[in-house]
Amino acid sequence: MRWNDGRKRLIAWALVLGVAVLAAVPATGSVRSQALYARGLIPFNNGQWDQAYRLFDQAVRADPKDALALYYRGLTQARRGAPTNAIKDFEDALQLRPTLPHAALDLGIAYFDAAQYAAAKTWLERAHQQPADRFAAALFLGLTLYRMGDDAAAIPYFNDAKADPELRPEAQYYAGLALLRQGKTEAARTELGDAAREYPQSEVGRVAQRYTAAAAPMVAGAGKPWSVYGRVGFEYDSNVVAGPDESDLKGQPGANAISREGDGRAVVGVGGGYTLVDADVGSVRATYDFSQSIHFKLTDFDLQGHRVRVEASSKPGVISYGIAGTYDFYLLDYQSFYQEILGTPWVTAAEGKDAATQVYYTIRGRDFLRSPYNPIRDGTNNAFGIRQYIALGDAARVLDFGYQFDAEDPISDGPGGRQFKYKGHQIDVGVSVPVTDRLRAQAAYLFRLENYQFPNFLPNSSTFTPPPQGPRRHDAEHQFVVAMEYDLTTNLALLGDFVGTINGSNIPNFEYDRYIVSASVQVTF
Repeated sequence: MRWNDGRKRLIAWALVLGVAVLAAVPATGSVRSQALYARGLIPFNNGQWDQAYRLFDQAVRADPKDALALYYRGLTQARRGAPTNAIKDFEDALQLRPTLPHAALDLGIAYFDAAQYAAAKTWLERAHQQPADRFAAALFLGLTLYRMGDDAAAIPYFNDAKADPELRPEAQYYAGLALLRQGKTEAARTELGDAAREYPQSEVGRVAQRYTAAAAPMVAGAGKPWSVYGRVGFEYDSNVVAGPDESDLKGQPGANAISREGDGRAVVGVGGGYTLVDADVGSVRATYDFSQSIHFKLTDFDLQGHRVRVEASSKPGVISYGIAGTYDFYLLDYQSFYQEILGTPWVTAAEGKDAATQVYYTIRGRDFLRSPYNPIRDGTNNAFGIRQYIALGDAARVLDFGYQFDAEDPISDGPGGRQFKYKGHQIDVGVSVPVTDRLRAQAAYLFRLENYQFPNFLPNSSTFTPPPQGPRRHDAEHQFVVAMEYDLTTNLALLGDFVGTINGSNIPNFEYDRYIVSASVQVTF
């Protein structure tokens, strides 16, 4: 995490100042460069980087062979967020004085900040041999190897860095993440738990606490085998529909599947999960979720949902795989509405430490239980997809994007059913980032194109009457999502969401817009 990196640099450079200012005496340098260098130390120690840089830069210009002026200009460059410039100054200083205290450590850190990990490793290994720099170099060596994807080699360095009390929280945290990536979930939970208990008020302690409470239980075998949650909130929907997803029912002839009216509603959700199997090769986890919406005006659209899901997955690794089965049952206005079964096998391939690609296949069978949806909307859907995940600097910042092809095949062969046979293409992109240690944000965009295979039959009175040559329907849907989550405590969070949908069609009857704004409170254990 970026703020952790900054704290580590401050710790390392604090060690530099503590020794270099007192022990290092310029062996070279003109009287003017030495005077400017000495003046620059005052704003440097006060965190006035721009002023310090100007003085150190003047000292270097006065005498380009003043190694300490070059070294401290490099430190100031690094503090100003210019690691590439800092690298040049450190290298020049080391050429003039190869034994300059702490310069190898700071050059390694600068290479690390510039994402030049091979060079960082070389210099940090050299610094690790120096007693004064050993622990700071160990921490950054561990981070460098972690970024390079060599978790097994990183962990001993993190363990070495724990000997320094100032570095111990970060070392424990990243050791836990490295163990987790190796699939050693119990050891990872111990490291993260120790960081959370020993440093509860530190930034890294709070992050570790949240990670062990929320993220770790989602990994097979991590934490307790069970989890439960409850949620209550309110939503405003500008265009209430009869199902959980308007794409399931949009354009349903002869029925008010899409109300084209706005309404507020209360929403309630509860659920939980239990790890049925946790073995060395993988795990099996079952979950149940209940949801209920209660509208203020359009009570005929009150929807109740029940979902049971079982997923078997391998342990995390270079190649991981699994299969999930889901059963959904919905009641509309407290009467049986429809049910569906989904099966999804998937395979994920890790690409180094910061990326992964997933391919999946989903088959869905859907059975409507009420007229006029039954039987013309009963059918199967086959979907194939690929998704790419990229970590943006750390595991909490993730960019993902993907493509999916699906085909809907109605069971009914009558004129009403055949018009819902389509082939669809979908692309989407999303990003998830921590805004602060308590606030997380997600944003996503989805574009979906559906090409229907048979002419569309518009309703005429209460019966379906095909026109002599009906048009084939083509829908283009745009969806925008923004979600925020703020942790009040470890177990209590505020949630806020916005979902916007714009569906265009070559047949005006099927065009619509929909916007949902929601706010809720969720408790998890």
